[in-house]
Amino acid sequence: MPYINIKHAGPLTREQKATIAKEVTETMERVANKPANYTYITFDEVAYEDWAIAGTLLDE
Repeated sequence: MPYINIKHAGPLTREQKATIAKEVTETMERVANKPANYTYITFDEVAYEDWAIAGTLLDE
């Protein structure tokens, strides 16, 4: 049973999450032969102020 956690900076719309979930699930079916009903996906939305790249917070 695949568990996939998608962590990203900033918000996504419900429609964007639905599209991502559908496409990631389809990829797991096609590439890893995992049934869709066994694939779990969660989304973690991280505030820009809580995410840094190269030592700089994304909200700067």
